[in-house]
Amino acid sequence: MVIPVSAIVLTRNEEEMLPGCLESLAWADEILVVDSFSTDRTVEIARRAGARVVQHPFANFAAQRNYAQTQARYDWVLFIDADERVSEELRDEICYLAATDRLSEFNAYHIQRVHLFSGRWIPDPTRRRVTPRLRAWIRRTEVPRLFDRRLAIWERPLHEVVRVPEPHGVLDGVIYHYAMTNLSLTCGSFNFYTDLEAAYLHRSRNQASLMEAIARGIRCFLYHYFFAGLWRYGEQGLLLAIILGYTKFMNYAKLSERIRIQSGCGIWTERDRQLLDRFRVEDQIPSL
Repeated sequence: MVIPVSAIVLTRNEEEMLPGCLESLAWADEILVVDSFSTDRTVEIARRAGARVVQHPFANFAAQRNYAQTQARYDWVLFIDADERVSEELRDEICYLAATDRLSEFNAYHIQRVHLFSGRWIPDPTRRRVTPRLRAWIRRTEVPRLFDRRLAIWERPLHEVVRVPEPHGVLDGVIYHYAMTNLSLTCGSFNFYTDLEAAYLHRSRNQASLMEAIARGIRCFLYHYFFAGLWRYGEQGLLLAIILGYTKFMNYAKLSERIRIQSGCGIWTERDRQLLDRFRVEDQIPSL
C-alpha cells in the first residue's frame, strides 16, 4: 500500500525563498504551508503553486510545528523550511519507501542538511560518502524531519527538537539549506534568535554571568571548529565557527542581562524592562 506524505512548510514573509522550496516538494501528496500572517506575496505564491495554506499566529517554533502537523491531511509528514530544498536523491528515496510500503519500518527519519555559507557548501555534498560513521553522526546532530505525526511532539521554542519513539532511521539524501549564503543574511536575524533563546533559558535560570557566557562561547567555537570538523573548510569553516561561538556567547550574555533587569540590578529604562515581556516564552507544548 502506498503511504501518502504531507510536506509542511512554515512561513513568514518568504516570497523570495518559497518558490524554490515548493518546486522541490512537487512530488509530495500534499504541500501544506502554515503561514504566520505574511505581509508580502508568500500566501499568493503558495496558493499558485498548488499548496494548501493555513494561517496561524506565531508563538514559538515548537508550538507552530505542533499546530502545523495537526493540520496535515496525512499521518506521515516531512518538515521543510522555506530556505531549504529537497535534493533529488532524497525525493527519490522517500518516494520509493512510500511506494513500497517500507516507510513505516521506522517511526522517524533523520536527514542531513548541507549549508551554503559564504560561497561554500558545508559539508560539501559532492564529496559526501554515506558511511556507518556518517549515519551515526546524522542521528546525533539532526532532528528527524520525516516521521509519523501521531507519535511526534515538538519541544523547545528555538532550536526545537521533536520527540518520536524509536526505531529511527537515517536517509541517504540531503536537504540543501540557503539561509546563510552571505554574512548579511547570517547576521540579519541574529537579535531575534538570541533574544528568543535567552528568554527560553531564563525560564529555568536565575543566575548567569558574563564569564559563563565567555566560557560557553569559547567552548562552542572549539567544538565546531575542531571536533565537528569545520577546520576542513578553510576560511569559511573558521568564520562559521566564530559566528556559532559568538551566538552562544550572546545567548548567555543576554540571559545575564535579563536576570539583572528582572532583579533591578542596575539602571534600566521602561523600554529595557519591556524586553522581559516581549520575549517571554510560555509553555505551549502539549503532551503525547
